[in-house]
Amino acid sequence: MLRAVGASVTGPWHLQACQPSQDALSVRGWRGGWIAAIADGLGSKPLSGVGSRLAVQSAQAVFRETNAWGLPDRAVVTAIYQRWLSRVGSPEPAAYATTLLVAACNAHGEVRYLQMGDGLIVSKSQGVVQVITPERTGFGNQTRALGVDRSWSAWTTGSVQILHPGDFVLLMTDGVSDDIDAPRIGGFATAVNREVAARNRRGARAWLKHEMTHWATPGHTDDKTMSMIFRG
Repeated sequence: MLRAVGASVTGPWHLQACQPSQDALSVRGWRGGWIAAIADGLGSKPLSGVGSRLAVQSAQAVFRETNAWGLPDRAVVTAIYQRWLSRVGSPEPAAYATTLLVAACNAHGEVRYLQMGDGLIVSKSQGVVQVITPERTGFGNQTRALGVDRSWSAWTTGSVQILHPGDFVLLMTDGVSDDIDAPRIGGFATAVNREVAARNRRGARAWLKHEMTHWATPGHTDDKTMSMIFRG
């Protein structure tokens, strides 16, 4: 059985400043499968929290309301970006700049994924855990986000299958992924899957929130969001 869960928590920095989270999350059932979308607004942009919410809504709308599943990746990305720009409705979309990570899974366990900007996508398929997101190249301060970078090369897209119990796709914003050393990512993702699979959806969401709220990394400040589609 295909299942999905997601949770998002406001980081200590925003809590102390009495400001809302700049992350956004949407997990919804779709044609016997699931669509999960997470986003992280750029902290330097004044309306990025609004931009992140509009990004996950736009991704959901494109997959749910169009024939996106049958389109090439580039066409899907273009449709999502255009939908986001329309919802932003501003001549200065950079003020709403945000990352976006999406996984759309049909009833057969076929997953299409896409990513713009920071964060991480990890999958387990046929017993193999892999980090889908490529290592960042270029300058460390290079910004890639909706509203800032319009290039097709800024996107990571592809597909994976989750056909067997224990298979999954995990999305996480950089508030989570930046605190985990690369060699530990696979073990971390597998542990998350083990914990959420042992609970009902409400319990799994509560567990995710607890873990991200009581994050083990000393001095962490960022908002944190994770979502997983998995085969139970």
